[in-house]
Amino acid sequence: MKQGNRVVLGLCRLVIAVFLPLVLLISILQFYTFNIDFYLATYEKNNVQETTGMDIADLERVTIKLMDYLKDRENDLNIQANIRGENREVFGEREKLHMIDVKFLFLQAFSLRRWGLYLIAAAAVGMFLLSNSSRQEIYKSLLWSGLVPLVFALILLILMQIDFNKYFTHFHEIFFDNDLWQLDPEKEVLIQMVPLEFFTEISRKIFSWFLCIQLALSATAYGMLRSKKINA
Repeated sequence: MKQGNRVVLGLCRLVIAVFLPLVLLISILQFYTFNIDFYLATYEKNNVQETTGMDIADLERVTIKLMDYLKDRENDLNIQANIRGENREVFGEREKLHMIDVKFLFLQAFSLRRWGLYLIAAAAVGMFLLSNSSRQEIYKSLLWSGLVPLVFALILLILMQIDFNKYFTHFHEIFFDNDLWQLDPEKEVLIQMVPLEFFTEISRKIFSWFLCIQLALSATAYGMLRSKKINA
């Protein structure tokens, strides 16, 4: 194989190794973020109806509005609901401003996933064009794409188990350049709907699924590579 082809093939492997875990993680994040059944289950578990003063029908309606806003299908979060017997605006100015920041992060993540899929597809095509053993190259890429993220996800799960609040705070300090995320659970409905317990559960589910899928991909790729060597 020519030196130039080797370099391109190495770049194709790198693209898959880097972007496949990102695409997978964002996809799992999207599944839980926009899963209304998951929200309703956590509302019941965390007694959110009593905390917010809203019935389950209003909670579901407000949640769907939030989801549509994050998907960029809604332009604002102006929504009325019956809260403790009073029909009023659900979210205050601080909550709305924070959700502008959250929406921006989600849209950036969706864009990253879309471009990641394009790059992975281009890398796979490149492997088929440049290598006579393209399947083996893809298996190698799958194997390497799983090793580092596996360790990363395992460490995160352990840290979340030790002190979730500490690392959740670090996350916000990294991704937000203001303190709008520090909402008052006594007054603001947004944090009453999704308290720390909600984020603890959704984070564990996301990284647990990520860990399991990456492990399955790596194990499958390793098994296929071993069988190729045995049959060679």
